[in-house]
Amino acid sequence: MRVLTRYLALTRKEFQQLRRNRRLLVMVSVPPTVVLVVFGFALNPEVKNLRTGVVDYSRTPQSRSLLSAITANEAFRVNSLYASEKLAERDLRRLRLDLVLTIPPDFARSLARGRAADVAVWIDAVNANTAAIAQGYLRQILADYNRRMAAQHPGSGAVRVAARPEERPAVESRTVIFYNPGLITPWFFVTGVMSLVLFITGSLLTSALVVREKEMGTIEQLLMSPAQTFEILFAKTTPPLVLLTGELLVSLLVARLVFSLPMRGSLLLLVLSGAVAALAGIGIGILLATVTQTQQQAQLLTFFINPPLVLLSGAFSPIENMPQALQYLSVIDPLTYFMALVRGITLKGAGLDVLWPSLAALAAFAAALYGLSAWRFRRQLG
Repeated sequence: MRVLTRYLALTRKEFQQLRRNRRLLVMVSVPPTVVLVVFGFALNPEVKNLRTGVVDYSRTPQSRSLLSAITANEAFRVNSLYASEKLAERDLRRLRLDLVLTIPPDFARSLARGRAADVAVWIDAVNANTAAIAQGYLRQILADYNRRMAAQHPGSGAVRVAARPEERPAVESRTVIFYNPGLITPWFFVTGVMSLVLFITGSLLTSALVVREKEMGTIEQLLMSPAQTFEILFAKTTPPLVLLTGELLVSLLVARLVFSLPMRGSLLLLVLSGAVAALAGIGIGILLATVTQTQQQAQLLTFFINPPLVLLSGAFSPIENMPQALQYLSVIDPLTYFMALVRGITLKGAGLDVLWPSLAALAAFAAALYGLSAWRFRRQLG
């Protein structure tokens, strides 16, 4: 009973100190929300409004129908119509165009005779990612156009991008997209930012609070109290844990309002996962506070440790795309498992029966980091 009384008194003291530090509260609550919104829009890899030049040698209803199908997609915006390829190539070299589409003179005649009609496409590939996405969009548009024309005019030829006859596919694939049928890319980045903000804020907030007490000399006052070391540590952990859990819920609400992020799984499981991840971040923060003397040192050390954790977590790029050595390192990154939990719960609607390995691994990391920080904190108080 005395232990609980001391713990509640210390926790109340920590909440009061945190409330008085309004500057820190603003830094913890406002920037994460802004970062979530900005990153959700800024990191969107969708390709839109590519400046497209068209050389239409055919000038037939069939070629105009093809252009209408292409421009119906937001990815392509026809800037100019050219009389020759030389004029279009000149503007492409002068960076006035991103893509040039050339329709041959026999376009309509080839389609009418049931032959393939090749169109030439020149893409500015300085940005290789944009070029690859644009090429994929164009092939998808042509595939949809060919299916529609085959249904309306049986026996007509197909349109393809400058391919040799032997390159025509013998098997046509049909793709079924799960979990994100609309291919809304911000969902991927927003869930990543939600995870990063919770974890990084936990380490920054806790290290700042503990080091501030060291600078003010109030740590020594705690030594004179009858409270045990674990009571002091739990009391210091409770306010950041409550604040971070609330921040996770606010981030989820903002993501749903701004980006229509679905919540297909259990909210309780998401909160539980967030609390475990927050404990891991708090453990890192306390650990850093025990090896630093000022808030500036703690913040610099945090910025040195967090970037590798972020890059290895798969927040912004799939882990499978990384070199093999980095894939092995991602196994010892607690953020990797929290990322899988957040995306599995929100986007896939997975339950504990599927996600328990990730939750168990995250809990093991949290226990190890928190235990190590508690040991260091106890030694420091001793």
